[in-house]
Amino acid sequence: MKRIVSLTIVFLSALAVFAQNFENESEYYAKTVPITKIYTHKEGYRVDYIREGRLVDTFWAPLEWFRGSQRKGAIAFGTGLAYPYASFFFKDGVLSHFRLYLVENPAHESWAGYDPEEEKAANFPPADSNPEINF
Repeated sequence: MKRIVSLTIVFLSALAVFAQNFENESEYYAKTVPITKIYTHKEGYRVDYIREGRLVDTFWAPLEWFRGSQRKGAIAFGTGLAYPYASFFFKDGVLSHFRLYLVENPAHESWAGYDPEEEKAANFPPADSNPEINF
């Protein structure tokens, strides 16, 4: 009888712990995508990434998004099999900020430069706009 009561108390205690709202729960939702190619440009970066359904899409990131106290983007350089990739952080369903995890070596196959003809067709959003991405 004592064993049943003890097990019931332990079970209910564990259930109460998992049922509560955790204070450390983040208000952000993160979505991570692999990057296939990143193009350097005098105005910023063109990031080609793999979206749902194995389709390749493009994310344009002006340099101004990486500067100042109100920056919307950050770059973290590193090495490893997971690089390069990007994480996009949403708050209340709206893209808040993003982080690009890029290979440190610019000679890596994921890096590319623009040729002069493509540079004219760059499609960078205004610096004061909010980032947009398709999944």
